[in-house]
Amino acid sequence: MTATAALLNLSEFVAIYWPRVKVLNPTKSVFGPAEQIVVPPSGIVAGVYARTDGATPGGVYDPPAGIDKGRMFGVLGFETDEVLEEAKRDLVYPKRINPLTTGPGLPRFIDGSRTLRGDSNFPYVAERCGVIFIERSLKEGLQFARHKNNTEGLRAQVRRTITAFLLTQMNNGAFRSREPAKAFFVDVSDQLNTPSVIFAGKLIARVGLATNKPAEFIVLRISQDTRALEAELAAAGA
Repeated sequence: MTATAALLNLSEFVAIYWPRVKVLNPTKSVFGPAEQIVVPPSGIVAGVYARTDGATPGGVYDPPAGIDKGRMFGVLGFETDEVLEEAKRDLVYPKRINPLTTGPGLPRFIDGSRTLRGDSNFPYVAERCGVIFIERSLKEGLQFARHKNNTEGLRAQVRRTITAFLLTQMNNGAFRSREPAKAFFVDVSDQLNTPSVIFAGKLIARVGLATNKPAEFIVLRISQDTRALEAELAAAGA
């Protein structure tokens, strides 16, 4: 528990999954004679990430978790059955640990998509991965602006390039809204690009994103249907 507490809120670029998983022994000469071995889930989870990212044009924005997208292939079981108990899973969620679990008639799947840091701008795996993709894509797509004169025309071209890319990502499901004004903003204004900034050889663009938040818990409120009784009482009172 001390080690877990030390990791909590450490970084939004890290996600922890529990428990270790059972897989077929790939090489008995290396891992011994057992038919199954217990391994960290890292490789399996990375495969789920890759499968989700490549499933659709906007796959990188989908949480790699849940019965469908978080399904784990090649997993034969878990190191501990504690993770099958909802009460035990509820203990690790607040520590931002993502449990691996299953249930009657269900595949083995990832049951969480949190990064280690809950107080960051992007506390969920899909948010963080999506923003990494956008950042890297924009850096590559803006290489044309390097070594050009930092004029109003160049800054307008940079703004158009960023906006066009973000509109495509918006249509791919990257943001909470399909309305551009609510989904993102792009600022390449003179207020950012002051004479001193231009003199230093820099062009600054500020981009704001309204990223998606996954629905982690489904809350049901079930009550007795008393409409017939209420109607009868109302009729008697009339």
